Amino acid sequence: MKLNALLKTLGFLALAATPVVAGTAPAPKNPIAPAPANDDLGINASLGYDTNYVWRGLNFGQHWLSAGLDGSILLAGGASEDGAGSTSLNWDVKYGFLAGDQDHFMPGANPNVDASFQRLELGAAFVHDFGAFSGSLGYRYFRNMGVLNTTGAMNDGQEVNLGLATALGPIDLTTSANWDWVNDSWYFDLGASTTIAVTDAISVVPFATIGYGHNMNWQFSDRSNRANGVTANWVPSTRTSFTAVTAGLKFPVRLNSRATLTPYVAINAPLSGIQGLPSNGTPDNYAGSVVYGGVSLTVRF
Repeated sequence: MKLNALLKTLGFLALAATPVVAGTAPAPKNPIAPAPANDDLGINASLGYDTNYVWRGLNFGQHWLSAGLDGSILLAGGASEDGAGSTSLNWDVKYGFLAGDQDHFMPGANPNVDASFQRLELGAAFVHDFGAFSGSLGYRYFRNMGVLNTTGAMNDGQEVNLGLATALGPIDLTTSANWDWVNDSWYFDLGASTTIAVTDAISVVPFATIGYGHNMNWQFSDRSNRANGVTANWVPSTRTSFTAVTAGLKFPVRLNSRATLTPYVAINAPLSGIQGLPSNGTPDNYAGSVVYGGVSLTVRF
């Protein structure tokens, strides 16, 4: 009796251990969820408003509205999981205009006539991650439009630029050298920032930038037909010195996994390269210190 019971038990165990026929395997008790499809295009779309359009230390005007697209295309993967050694192509398209044509350049003799100004920027750069720092080599095209362009005799701009970025502890450092061969000018800058997390969704980002220009002209030309328009007494190509210090606070708020709202406030303090520019009787001082701010909305697709 005991032998028969033992044989029955062994037979049962052997049957249980026999592989089941394909297609009849029972479902696992804890199935692994399939990985979600990657529908991220790697493109950021942004809309922004700035109380003042300050570009390289010069205050162009009030109420700047802008929109843009940017993205990054991975060209070569890194040698390690953190991406060190990777090479990418970064690109961006930006368009902005002075709402209400409230520029800061029209002569004071005609304070009620404001000059329109629009700017289109197209940029692309190769970026390589060296691990301790990243470097970039790029090109940027500026298309200046509007009355400020025609009356002020502005040129379009074409720049090649070299940039470096690294981190010293919690401080992020960036620097760039930009040569505009159309306007025969150079612009260098050094920036620092750090990110302070307040909550999982809200951060505070203090930042500061200082600029230096050689033959800085902010893309205005020296043509003599400026006499009745913008910067009539300004010979900008003589400017070689520090331009301005800009410092402020950003407050990025992550609305969801794809959208971020970023208000900011800043002060622009011109240095010798801008302080010496003639006021030219303008109703607003484009060369003076200004406290300004704005907000941008960025959505990733």
